[in-house]
Amino acid sequence: GRFCGKEGDLCKCFGKVRYGRLFSWSGDVAVDGSVNCSAALFGDPMPMDIKICKCYPTICTTQVGICTPEPCMCATSRDPDFEWAKKTLMTGDGTKCWACERKRASTGVADNTNSSYCPIQMGRCSLKRSCKCESPTDTKRVMRTKNGEKCWTCAPIGEGRSLGMDTGQRAMFWMLPLLWSFMDWPNSFFQVCDGDRALTIFVALCILGYLCQAFAPFLRLDRFFSFYAPCMKKGEFWRFFTYFMLHSDFQHLCVNLFHLMDALDLEGVPDLEMSPGVPLKCTRDGPVASICYPDIGIGWNNVVGIMATVLAFGALLGTIKNFGALVQGASSVCFGVDGALIALYGVFLGAGLDQKLRIPEFGAFFWMRIAIIAFHIVIDIVQSVCGSGKDTVGTVAHMASLVAGFCYVIIFLPPMGDGSFFGSDRPYIVNCGMTSPKYVTLDEATTQCLAFFRRSNGIEIGTAQAIACTILGAGVLVALVNAFLKRDISDDGIAVFSCGDSAPSEAKKPTVLDDERSALDSEIKLRERALNEFKESVEILERLHRNLSNVTFRDGTQAAATAS
Repeated sequence: GRFCGKEGDLCKCFGKVRYGRLFSWSGDVAVDGSVNCSAALFGDPMPMDIKICKCYPTICTTQVGICTPEPCMCATSRDPDFEWAKKTLMTGDGTKCWACERKRASTGVADNTNSSYCPIQMGRCSLKRSCKCESPTDTKRVMRTKNGEKCWTCAPIGEGRSLGMDTGQRAMFWMLPLLWSFMDWPNSFFQVCDGDRALTIFVALCILGYLCQAFAPFLRLDRFFSFYAPCMKKGEFWRFFTYFMLHSDFQHLCVNLFHLMDALDLEGVPDLEMSPGVPLKCTRDGPVASICYPDIGIGWNNVVGIMATVLAFGALLGTIKNFGALVQGASSVCFGVDGALIALYGVFLGAGLDQKLRIPEFGAFFWMRIAIIAFHIVIDIVQSVCGSGKDTVGTVAHMASLVAGFCYVIIFLPPMGDGSFFGSDRPYIVNCGMTSPKYVTLDEATTQCLAFFRRSNGIEIGTAQAIACTILGAGVLVALVNAFLKRDISDDGIAVFSCGDSAPSEAKKPTVLDDERSALDSEIKLRERALNEFKESVEILERLHRNLSNVTFRDGTQAAATAS
């Protein structure tokens, strides 16, 4: 082994590290990067003496389709035109491993300084062959400039090359569902359409509705498809599920489409390939993959159910403050699928499925996705507050849809994936005994629970479903009471059906007469006030006239009161 640090130092190594001195050494510890050289980690094989750490690096395999299951490093290439790049892989059962792939050496920028040490900045190199690494833990590497000249640089052992990331890290770029359609355009686009039919058809309907709205205004889609609460009195209930097709402008449409395309994993992971033979979807017995995406999709039927639920619930609660608001746009579905994803991510992490797969990076990815959703929520609320409440209808509808999507997952407990990867179609259901020590008996401990985000946040399924049903029921009840109290609001001619128009018009006649009488009384009061002000002005003029009759001029004469 090689010396990598004395006691108290940070030992950089990709392989196994031993701690001790002379003939007394601790057991081997696998290290993937660096480790603190101390007795607290390795134990003290030789008390009262100064000890060191030695690194026994493991060389990663370079064979295609095979990877090394322990931390390793790539060999130094003797060919300056090529180099070995380390990449992180994942076996079919989720075990992390490493391998090296041959790639063309990256070009560097020559550093003309007179230093005897090689540059350590990424992309910088020295034309001096005699330069050496300033840090003993770095390795000297060969590069070439744009002109083809050889140059040398230093970098930590195992560190990525010019891009600063290995193949596995580059693959993480494609983890966002928004980018799946562009992985291998246009083939990937059609694969996404085939794998996520419900969401892609929904997006297509949004685009079609906007095109008809913008270029065929004579169709009057805003009258037929917009949600207008007073029209519900005439039985036009299809408006609950059609207003998503209309958008106020192109920006509104694009924001909603990007929002929806980033939620494709709610329906399922399509059969895409990260590279030839490497699928995007994690499979139990599949080939080695640099990174894979566990299928947490709930299928097209549950996605359609979520869309219908959030559209109706968001429209009902969104018009509580302004019953006569005209509602358009797919924002309710955007926030609804976000709520469903939060619920799925929560139970996924709470059940520890990411740990079962031994993919801790994916757990962090889930938290990143949740943070993006939280950012959307905060932006929506801030826009409503800064707009002096002008967009309160939209904000209430969005938050109601978010809650409805979350509750849908809890109530219906949709299957996660096809059951082939996790061994169960609902792997997020755990025994309550694993969530809290309060379940002491065997029957209590085997009760089914849902754990959200952490195992300790467990709640019995029956209780969770009762709370979700209560929330949705309370929202519908409030909306119905609000509709009853505001039943006299007219549909303003937007309604398609004319049933019941005559009766309401006769009932409104007294109201119209009362309004006219009230306006007439107000006008009379205004005129009486103006008349009183005119009388006061006349009295003032009369007093002035009387005072002028008593005015005396300087020559002693008195002004005669004459009429002008």
